Amino acid sequence: MSIYPRVRGHLVRPTPGMLKAAAGLFAVRGKAMHLLPLERVLATVFHKEPDRVPVVHFLLGGARRLTGASYEDLSRKPEVTAEAYIAATELIGGDALYNVIDLSVEAADFGQEMVYPEHSTAHPNYLNPRVKTPDDYSRLEKVDPLKTPRMSACIELGRILSKKAGIRYPVLGFCFGPLGVLAMMRGAQKLFVDCLRCPEKVKVALEVITDVLVDYVRLQCDVGVDGVMLDTLFASQSALSRELWDEMEGPYSKRIADEVRRWGALVMLHNCGVGPYFDLQIEYMEPDGISFAYLPDDCSSMSELKEKYGRRTALVGFVPTEAIYREPPAKIMEIAREQIRCLAPGGGYMLAPGCEYPPNNEIAGALALIRAAETYGKYPIK
Repeated sequence: MSIYPRVRGHLVRPTPGMLKAAAGLFAVRGKAMHLLPLERVLATVFHKEPDRVPVVHFLLGGARRLTGASYEDLSRKPEVTAEAYIAATELIGGDALYNVIDLSVEAADFGQEMVYPEHSTAHPNYLNPRVKTPDDYSRLEKVDPLKTPRMSACIELGRILSKKAGIRYPVLGFCFGPLGVLAMMRGAQKLFVDCLRCPEKVKVALEVITDVLVDYVRLQCDVGVDGVMLDTLFASQSALSRELWDEMEGPYSKRIADEVRRWGALVMLHNCGVGPYFDLQIEYMEPDGISFAYLPDDCSSMSELKEKYGRRTALVGFVPTEAIYREPPAKIMEIAREQIRCLAPGGGYMLAPGCEYPPNNEIAGALALIRAAETYGKYPIK
């Protein structure tokens, strides 16, 4: 999947029907031998049972420790980031590569001042927001992702990973949702108030941001990523009400997801909010998979989650990041084992942390996830 031919300059990808057929073949082959990570993930996305449950460890900033890269170089230099991500996946294990670096990439290219800490994730300068008042929403201007420093770096990262992954690993692009990008420039609390008090002003900015994000995901697809993960954090009880998210981000997120699908790539979502609105996100974006940290707002158990959504989208998660940070490997494996038992039968489940792996944590937790999948995640699940 990671190397596609070009005809007259355009990438040629397999059709959904071809991918589904390939997933079935991989599932059959997985009964007799180990699959490549790409084969394992593809079978899972199409709700087939591969050889074992795939693992997406979301190591991100933690990967730099394996190559000795500084956090700033990881944030700014795609060659350095690619080396760290590939090293982490090869040394620790894992079944996917991704070009996400941090959640400030898009906002920085709209003019948000950034801070690059020595030992932590890059973030906006919260004392100098790009959008200081509601009147500033109309002052945001469209930018070209190829001519901006951070989005262009992530596009290049996707190109490098796609080239080096060959046919072994799937490569996932990344895009923060329109409201998330705006929150990085306004501050989440103030943005939420503005969504209630002056929604039309907010929508002016969302239109501009969405136009840019559509271009951004198209450019990621064009360099060969196999899918794009759209972060829709605010579609959850920890952010906006169902009705407000439906109005303020649902239609914009649909445009972005439709663009990814138009290019023949997989649509993946990430939502680490409490009580995510799976039904609304599926209605708008029709994702092939959802990465999550908490049960959806309309599910009270893992068994209900599997019954309600297990055939509608692949489930990616949801070992608590606080457990990875605080608990010993044996406890992490125990948590993973229970999730595998409940969510993996029938396929459509990938083991992963609920969100980014703690960047300054030891890698023992990531190794525990791999070991849990290899120990408890072999199909058929016992």
